[in-house]
Amino acid sequence: MPKIKISSKNQIVIPSLVRERLNLRKGASVTLYAVDDNHAILTKHPAQKDYVESMRGLGKEVWDSLGGADKYLKEERSSWDK
Repeated sequence: MPKIKISSKNQIVIPSLVRERLNLRKGASVTLYAVDDNHAILTKHPAQKDYVESMRGLGKEVWDSLGGADKYLKEERSSWDK
């Protein structure tokens, strides 16, 4: 994984491997989300999608690790009766 340095003007250069993988071209719109103190997520904004659509599926791996939302909710609700 390539390292990125922040310039004196607080700018970064997205590595070519990432630009190619995300198909980013000059003028592309991207957003950088801080996840915690050490991690961030870079997302590109397709022209045909709005902000909510660009966030769809973010965090899906969390629900998958819990066995899916339906299973999690069922277990959580059953714990209320105890």
